[in-house]
Amino acid sequence: MDPLGALTALGFTEYEAKTYIALLRTSPATGYQISKEAGIPRSMVYEALGRLVNRGAVLTLQQGDITRYAPIPVNALLDSMRHRYEDAIDAAHESLARYETLVPLDQAWNIEGRDAIFGRARDMIGGAREELLLAASDRTLVDLMPLLREAHERGVRVRVLVSGDAELDFAQVVRHPQAESVFQQLSQSIVVVADGAQALVGGTGADDTGVWTGNRHLVFIARQYIWQEMFTQRVSERLGKDLWAVLSPEERKAIFGE
Repeated sequence: MDPLGALTALGFTEYEAKTYIALLRTSPATGYQISKEAGIPRSMVYEALGRLVNRGAVLTLQQGDITRYAPIPVNALLDSMRHRYEDAIDAAHESLARYETLVPLDQAWNIEGRDAIFGRARDMIGGAREELLLAASDRTLVDLMPLLREAHERGVRVRVLVSGDAELDFAQVVRHPQAESVFQQLSQSIVVVADGAQALVGGTGADDTGVWTGNRHLVFIARQYIWQEMFTQRVSERLGKDLWAVLSPEERKAIFGE
């Protein structure tokens, strides 16, 4: 991410971001100098400087009739913002929690978009206490690996059906045949079951949808799907070509890729 995008993602306006970046390159500087360096109108520079000063991101130095500006160091700025956001989040949690009612988990709730799907997956992994079952691709596991490791370290049994070659040295891992993964579109989906109480099934594309539920029947189906797939792959690995005679051509292609 470029510096301008990084600052706007943190809540800076475009002019504020350009002003702060200009000061990082040249400071102390007058408003006129900043305007030239940042390539924005002088009137906009002074408005942006005023907001940055109020935010504590910029320092001022008065020398006669001339005001010069300098940025606070990047580490100081980001640490200040981190503490401010954390305090705001803590305050919001305390304020909002009193109004919260529990979502009825017996329903199947629709989730829109990859960010929301992965956000729900992270919540489920972070809240698991006994068991986690996942069916996912390499690419998906990269995003979830740190949380899965943390779950394992706090004593959660982690079992993963993986489509690909991802290495997990802390979980029970069963690999799904590549041909069968393509056939079942496993690389384009994620299934998470936490503590046998919640299930998430969804796509991994930016605009995909998913379903999250605590309905015991649907959770049972999702859990059994992962268990049965893991069992089938273990049996296939052990028996190998001995399965050839009892399989149809389509089944052989899916399991053995031949």
